[in-house]
Amino acid sequence: MWPFYSYYETDEVKELEVLGPFFVWRQTDEVREWGLRPFIYRTEKPSADYELTEYLYPLGRYERMGDDEKSYLIPLSLRKQETYPAQGEQATHHTFLAAFWGETESGERYSGFFPFTGTMKGRFARDEITFHLWPLYSRIVRGDEVTYRIPWPFVSVTKGSAEGVSLWPLWGYKIKEGVYSRGFLLWPFYVYTDVDLDTENPIRRRYYLPFYAFIRSPRTTVDMILPPLFFHQHSDEPSLDRWEFWPFITWVDGDDVLERRVFPFFRSRQEPDKRREFFLWPLCIREWDRYGTEERCLLRFLLINRHRVIRDTQSGEYSVATNLWPLFDYRRDSDGAVHFHVFSLFPLQHDGPERTIYPLFWIYRYVRSSDGCELADLLWGLFRHRRTPRGSSTQIAFLLRTDRWGEEDTQLSLLLGLFRYRRTPTEDRVQLFGVDVWRWER
Repeated sequence: MWPFYSYYETDEVKELEVLGPFFVWRQTDEVREWGLRPFIYRTEKPSADYELTEYLYPLGRYERMGDDEKSYLIPLSLRKQETYPAQGEQATHHTFLAAFWGETESGERYSGFFPFTGTMKGRFARDEITFHLWPLYSRIVRGDEVTYRIPWPFVSVTKGSAEGVSLWPLWGYKIKEGVYSRGFLLWPFYVYTDVDLDTENPIRRRYYLPFYAFIRSPRTTVDMILPPLFFHQHSDEPSLDRWEFWPFITWVDGDDVLERRVFPFFRSRQEPDKRREFFLWPLCIREWDRYGTEERCLLRFLLINRHRVIRDTQSGEYSVATNLWPLFDYRRDSDGAVHFHVFSLFPLQHDGPERTIYPLFWIYRYVRSSDGCELADLLWGLFRHRRTPRGSSTQIAFLLRTDRWGEEDTQLSLLLGLFRYRRTPTEDRVQLFGVDVWRWER
């Protein structure tokens, strides 16, 4: 009974809605899902061994794919479990408030309570991080390098395959013989880095801020005056000349690139597999990319409104996404599935809010699946039309409903079936309160 209750069932799908979009339950052969919007939404795909629960979106989430799990509740907790099938190993990481603990894939355990004391292993792209009364003391291990910070960020010492000392912001250096050398004096006024020293193209950078900076390598020369205002780059392999008066003027000539930009009036950048253009930024922006046989074209209007087409030039398949915020959002997938919504709360397209929040504001929606099933819905069931390969139905709240199965099998119901008329190829039937009152054969 709209808007309090709605139930729909076919051989392929079962759906239950309570209070319009607030509570929903849906089940198909592939997916089971239910939600109490905007508080919680759960999705299960048994055939893929996958489950997802989102609660208080975007603060909480639990996701499992096979043996891999990840869950968090911002800002309270985080849990992550990863499996490495090749090694037959598993790593876990846990965080609750300022406490953390876990186990690496090799079975090493760690724990701590930030900022008082603790050790992390295999996190933040570091082999090991140990701290006591952070930032007063920390020890960081990365490969053969060990860095001590006492306290961060003012004093640090590096030993091992690289050596260095830093008394930030006064003076510091770090050297890995034959690989790189970097340092500073009165940071950020003088900074230097020499990298890729073990290659045929070593790169030397010097920054004398705020007046001048340069980059030198056997292939490239870069000069900056009052960086980032004035910039010039010259490269030989491939040939390239770039002049820039940031952020207004850019002029680039090269073997594989040509760019002209006068911000915010216009921009044109051309590369073999890429185009970037705008006119009166951010009024109109165009992006074009090619990846193998796939071409992508994106038009933006005032940044948040867009029209995107992705096309496979070999197969001819394409997908389209268009939105004019906050009026409508339209998407067509390459398999023919269509999603259309009137009134979008935010101009961002993401599966999470489209499950938990956006349906609360969809005044009208139209959905067509890849197998041709259709759903048109106005005001969360006030008017609803469905079409499947087996038939179609149209419903106006609890007042009227029509169903059609084939050309000569139809049904009309009033007031939730208090009155029902059905016509089949063999007979006609009229019912009141579920009891036949008139029936005749054709």
